[in-house]
Parts: sequence; C-alpha cells; structure tokens
Amino acid sequence: MTGQDSRETSLKQLVREARAEKVPELDWQALEDRLVRHAQRGVPPPARKSYPLYPLAWAALGVAAVVALWLVSDRAKVSRPQAPPEMVEATEPLRKKGSTLAVGSRVSAGERQVSVEHAGRATWTVDAHSSALLTEKDERITVRLERGSVLAAVVPNSKPETFVVEAAGTRIAVHGTVFRVELDGERVIVQVREGTVAVGPRGAVPTFFLKAPAHGDFSADGRSGNIDGRPLGESAERRAEPLRLAPVRSAMPLPSSAAPVASGTELPSEPSINDIETGIARIVDAAADCFSRNTKSTEGVQITVRTALSLQITNAGSVADLDFQPPLSPDVEQCATGSISQVTFSPSKQGAKVTRMLELKR
Repeated sequence: MTGQDSRETSLKQLVREARAEKVPELDWQALEDRLVRHAQRGVPPPARKSYPLYPLAWAALGVAAVVALWLVSDRAKVSRPQAPPEMVEATEPLRKKGSTLAVGSRVSAGERQVSVEHAGRATWTVDAHSSALLTEKDERITVRLERGSVLAAVVPNSKPETFVVEAAGTRIAVHGTVFRVELDGERVIVQVREGTVAVGPRGAVPTFFLKAPAHGDFSADGRSGNIDGRPLGESAERRAEPLRLAPVRSAMPLPSSAAPVASGTELPSEPSINDIETGIARIVDAAADCFSRNTKSTEGVQITVRTALSLQITNAGSVADLDFQPPLSPDVEQCATGSISQVTFSPSKQGAKVTRMLELKR
C-alpha cells in the first residue's frame, strides 16, 4: 500500500467517525451566564452572527427603483404642458353702419352691445339684452327703445332735434350731447353726461330740460317725474300743493312784445322745441345774473342753490305764472321775475308749460 492510499483510507475513516458521533446539545443557560459575566467585566459580547448581504442589497435596490419611478412620474405631471386658457369673448360692442340700416330695422343685443354709427351725426349703442327700432334716419334720427337701455353720443348741430329717443310714451330730444335712456318697468330713466336734453310726452312740447350732469326719472307718458331726486310735473305739483307758497306772478308783457305773426299765417299748436330751448337759455342766464348780483358771500366761500323753475308760456308768447321751488331770496326772486318777464316766445294756439332745474352759484 502506497503512502497516498494510506492517507485516503485514514480520511475516509475520520469522516465515518465524525458522521457517527452525535452532535452535543448546547447549554443555553451556561452560554447566557457567560455573556452576562463578559458584559459585567466590560468585555464586548461575542459578535453577532452575520447574515448574507445579497438579499438586503436586492431589497434596497427594489426600494430605490420604486422611488425613482415615482419621482419620474411626478415630474412628468409637473412638466406636462398646460391646456390653453379658455377664450373669453371680447366685450367691445358689435358695430353696424347706420347707412346700411333701413327705416324700421330692429337692433337687438344679446350678450354683447351693438353700436350703430351714423357718420358725422350720432352713434347709439344698444346695451346687452336690449332692443331698439330705427324709425327715422333722414334729417332727424329717431330711435324707439323697446326694452333695456341705449346710450347716444350726438354730434353738435345748429339744427333742432337732430336726434330723438322715444321710450314708451316719453320723447327725449337733443342737439349735441351724450346721454343714456333706460326703460325700467313703467319708468323712463334719463342720464345726461354732456349737453342738454328736452323730455316730454310724445307728440307734445317738452316739459323738462336736463343739463349735464343730471339724472331724471319719469313716468311712462313723460308728463311727470323728478330731476336729481326733486319731484316735478303735474302729479308732483298736486302732491306738493299743500306745501307750496303762493306763486310769484310776473308782469304780463303786452302781446305786442311777442314776435309778430304774418297775417293769414296759421299758428302752431305749441311753440317749437327750438324756440323753447332758445328762450329757456335766456331765462337761465337772467336768473344766474340776478343771483350773482344779489347774493352776498365771504371771500373763498361759494354759495350754490338748486331750485325748480316752473313757468307758463302763453299763446301770445309771453311768460306767466313764474314759480321757484324752493323760493329764492326776495331780492333775487324780484330781480329774476323782472328779467324773465322780458323773455318772449313765438305765438301759438295754446302755449306751453315748462319746468326746469336751475343751479345758481355765487
């Protein structure tokens, strides 16, 4: 037997003996006591049993992959291009040319205003959810408001009544101004931004004159209402009768002071609007002059008085039944009565009654 064979035989014998020998049981109590003694002596405990690192590494790699996917997904959401904002319809009014509209055309506005331009004459804008009818467009432009409101900008013109708005039974006529008319149930609301407008019943002489800035609220028939909150007109006069002072009556000018009428010429039923506006302008100037000359004020202090002037234009063209509400001071009222009584209008069959708000300053 060689030496190599002898070594192999010895190794096999050792393996058989090791397999045959029983594994001794561990004394766990003794092992625990030993560990406690080591800890008390400051001796570090025996190293813990190590575990394979591969499973931990794979688990960490899996967690990292999940986090990476979440970050990529979240960033994709943030960087995703936003949808374009919803387009909002422009609020600029739709525009029409007045020259292309035939008489009788209805202009109705939905969500947007509709503006009609008559070149060199006027521009009127129908507000949203409003409707108006073009009834005249020759020498005079007339718009009949059916519902809602309309805003008009009129180019100044020397001719009378170049632009008219009719609302219910009320008629609003202008020369050159910016104003707004609104139908509100049984009321007609008039707001004057520039110039002067004349308001009254349709087919009759104007009863009220509004000079900018002014706000009027009138009945549907245009016969009563208020200007800047002050009641005026027939119904207002009846309500205010118990509170009114006796009216100041002006001296009656002789009929000959009125404008002469050619023989055989038939008189109109009432003075024309142009004639009334011209005379009222003279009356306003006369009242303002009397107030300035007969009102005392200290330096740097301005005195302002607002009053409603009502007067009757007789069929001969003279002024009668002057009434200031509230009354002016005696000196101012006497001066104004004398000056206004010299103003004359064209003769007519029945004359007219006029009420006008005055703002006098000193």
